[in-house]
Amino acid sequence: MFGYLTSLFRDPRATLMFFLLAFPGRILAISAHEFAHTWVADRCGDHTARMLGRLTLNPLKHLDLWGTIMMLLLGFGWAKPVPVNPRNFRDFRRDDLKVSVAGVVMNLTLFLLSFLVAATMVFAVLRRAGASSAEACEYVRYAASINSSAIAELSGSRMLSYIYEMLTYFVLVNISLAIFNLLPVPPLDGYHVLNDLVLKRSLFASQQAARTAMGILFFLMFTGWLGTGLSYAVGAVMDGVGRMTQMLFSLIP
Repeated sequence: MFGYLTSLFRDPRATLMFFLLAFPGRILAISAHEFAHTWVADRCGDHTARMLGRLTLNPLKHLDLWGTIMMLLLGFGWAKPVPVNPRNFRDFRRDDLKVSVAGVVMNLTLFLLSFLVAATMVFAVLRRAGASSAEACEYVRYAASINSSAIAELSGSRMLSYIYEMLTYFVLVNISLAIFNLLPVPPLDGYHVLNDLVLKRSLFASQQAARTAMGILFFLMFTGWLGTGLSYAVGAVMDGVGRMTQMLFSLIP
């Protein structure tokens, strides 16, 4: 968990470069996640968040002060939760489910689109460097994990490598956010999905249950177990999407 902070003292220049390239994608992914919650809630009849100015991609409307500070210091953070009044829903259980999955769907969509763009960049750079279509396809599968220095060397453009690196960070943060928010613990979206489909309890967990769940999450973060589990899940999804993208690009003559 403290690897980000440790690297800041060990190699401040590299860490600063990482921050400059990764941070824009992080705040965009988080803002898009919260915007999706607001948009769907508004469509379902609850205009609370829209009236509070949350129907926007402007990160200033979504970022939480302490969550942003944690992101700067430790590499992870959170946004302000979207206020929802289920009494305004047309069907409180069904609409709560829609609102809950909206953020995850948004991040998954951004993940797939950005992975496809990264794969296209890798394919185009390799083809321009003289690789055959079949050879370029071999690397498309690993589009979001290829070292940006290789892109710079093959393309002859340092700027293109920076764009590619920003894109790969955006890929990773979106799939990580989607998987993390699917954890079935309050107040994460996964708990609402589990509750709406299976448990059928009150829409919102009690404060005691929420505090207990957050305590468990922070414990898992500090021990590194959460990061290990997320890394495994992210790697599995990336590998699956990479294989499908490779099959798609293999159709290019």
